[in-house]
Amino acid sequence: MRGMTRFLSVLLGLALLIAPAGGVGAAAATTGPAGTATSAQQQAFTDIAGNWAQAFITELQRSGVLTVPSDGLFHPNDPVTRMDFAIWMARAQELAPVTGPAPNFSDWSQVPSADQGLLAAAVQAGYLQGYPGGTLRPLQTITRLEMAVVFGRILQGFGEQPNPYYFAAFVDGASIPAWGAPASLTLADGIMYGEPATPEAAIAPNQATTRAETATLIVRFLEYRTQHYHVAPLPTAPTPSNFLIGAWDSNTNEAYQILQAHGTALNWLIYTGYNAESDGTLVGYDSPRTLQWVAAHPMPLLIMVQNDWSNDSFLHDPAAEQRFLAQLLAVLQRSNYAGVNIDFEGIAAADGPAFTAFIAMLSTALHAQHFLLTVDTPSETATDNQEWWAGAYDYAALAPLVDNLILMAYDYHHPGGAPGPVGPLNWIQQDLAYTTSVVPAHKVILGLPAYGYLWGSNGQTQALWEVGMENQANANGAAITQDPAAQEGTFSYRDSSGVSWVGWFLDAQGLKDRLALAQQDGLGGVIFWRLDYNAPDWWPVLSVP
Repeated sequence: MRGMTRFLSVLLGLALLIAPAGGVGAAAATTGPAGTATSAQQQAFTDIAGNWAQAFITELQRSGVLTVPSDGLFHPNDPVTRMDFAIWMARAQELAPVTGPAPNFSDWSQVPSADQGLLAAAVQAGYLQGYPGGTLRPLQTITRLEMAVVFGRILQGFGEQPNPYYFAAFVDGASIPAWGAPASLTLADGIMYGEPATPEAAIAPNQATTRAETATLIVRFLEYRTQHYHVAPLPTAPTPSNFLIGAWDSNTNEAYQILQAHGTALNWLIYTGYNAESDGTLVGYDSPRTLQWVAAHPMPLLIMVQNDWSNDSFLHDPAAEQRFLAQLLAVLQRSNYAGVNIDFEGIAAADGPAFTAFIAMLSTALHAQHFLLTVDTPSETATDNQEWWAGAYDYAALAPLVDNLILMAYDYHHPGGAPGPVGPLNWIQQDLAYTTSVVPAHKVILGLPAYGYLWGSNGQTQALWEVGMENQANANGAAITQDPAAQEGTFSYRDSSGVSWVGWFLDAQGLKDRLALAQQDGLGGVIFWRLDYNAPDWWPVLSVP
């Protein structure tokens, strides 16, 4: 099974929809082998491939600003509603949902209950204001001017002053009403540009903005905010501990709440905030609240950089690689991150030497400035490194170049395949035996999954966070047992419609076993995907000295 072709839906990041704790996310049925691993266990829109704004949409999705519905569709060419824009901006600005009495709008009932907390926060922050007569009109399309005013009001909060002079450059600038003055900042700072017109560009204040255009504008705004109004640089990162216990951290409210509650059980963190385009452009932005938390709880904070390439031309384009390096160094230096986590997946085996050369280039540049360099790799054995999914990662060649290799020890069984453990301990032991024969053990970090899968007799696969797996078992009266070979929790049940389900996930006992194995083998530590995949049973285990 290990030599079969990697199933394409996981490569494209389309196979899994991680649901909120206790909820269920549907995944398309696919086929493929056991024993493959990827870090892309997260939502993925299914209708943005090839869209001009794909990188921006993906960045906002990865950082938690956008969430993926059960049908997987983003509808990039549809106009955006006032409600959706306000909620996206609330997440982008790291606002916490508001509880208590609902805002006093006569049409508030049009807002889904799950969205009311964030929309109330957006209203409270002034991102969305009502109309005469006491209506909010949440489902109405938002205009370009209304959107530009929101960005401008936030920039005013940083001390910038509107200047109507910037409207004069546009053919319809004189039509902007007095309440639209903050929009001048959005134009002046290059967040929003004019629409093409003759003979000059037009602001087109009453024109709708598509969802793809809106995503692009939000990323531009966040990048501008990061570059000009980022928080004070982090203090110098402490020397990494002898045994690292870490997590990949997304910029979601759930992740931040868990960071506040349990973050001191960790001694390093990787922020999943950046993406590399095939031309070398680095897309992403910092999380002010995460930087502030780490400043108060000093530990190494790295940024994760992922790839979304349809091909590996990046690795054969010196100009793209140099552009990437320059932008990466600027990000690391600006906020004094401890280093970078490179998560480039789906690289063809034939491009393995080019990938190693790229990592060598990064190693020289980053280590010269005392930044850490970590690389995510599929968990493999001596035979796996001949497969196309794992073949690009030459452990022996990468080992002297990096500070840590992170083995993605999960998805041994996956959506659409046969039911089975997500990352069985006996498989991990086999792979570690090979890995530590070619890589110094102290450089190896074991990557663990804080999620599980449910396989249905109807051919569907569902994915849940760790606590969601336990809740699902309890809700259906299923006893969770521990498989002796895999050392994972497993359960089964039949639902009310007659569909039989089999679940596997890494429970607290399995985590304890993997921690013991990592320490016994002298590994550099463990890390789990991800912080916001709520795993409350894990924290007492991780907190043990």
